[in-house]
Amino acid sequence: MRTIPLHRSYQISGIIAAILLALVLVGTATGRTMLAWIYLQSTETVTSATHFRSSALDRFDPTCPQCM
Repeated sequence: MRTIPLHRSYQISGIIAAILLALVLVGTATGRTMLAWIYLQSTETVTSATHFRSSALDRFDPTCPQCM
């Protein structure tokens, strides 16, 4: 019989907990409302953020009119 190292059991329990949390969030009305709120907050933050020209890749950003 093989013994399972402690860190491996932590990994397995973490994966199971993440799957259960995802199922609860998607499976309940409160969870879906919370996910929608998080999404709306993040999109609002992105649209109201100050844009800093910090890299050469900014010229490919279609949301940056100053970079064109």
